[in-house]
Amino acid sequence: MSLLPATLEISYDEPAFNLSELIQPTPIGAPRRFQIILVIRNDALAEYRIDLGPASAFTTPEFRIPGGVVDEITGRGEILHTVGELKDIAIEMRGLAIPIVPTRDIWGDYYDQLNGKGSL
Repeated sequence: MSLLPATLEISYDEPAFNLSELIQPTPIGAPRRFQIILVIRNDALAEYRIDLGPASAFTTPEFRIPGGVVDEITGRGEILHTVGELKDIAIEMRGLAIPIVPTRDIWGDYYDQLNGKGSL
């Protein structure tokens, strides 16, 4: 097994080769669930990890979502999904609805602040 270079930032619009949610041991404490995303950086795969919390908090099993394919004959890969698309699929697989963020009327808030009617 070879190690992949790590990355500390990803964009929802960038190509993703794979998203996995796995339960892994930690040095201290109970096992935790991690979301591992493989993205393309400088024509190579790079790994991005998110700690989702204690494994006991999840009822769904571990899973992997392919975001690309590799041609066995030529060895060339083709990316089919972005990070955002794979994260949306993962949310659905965990049985969670995508949270709806309430919208704000920023112009109304601005004018209310100018008129002394509210605070930001």
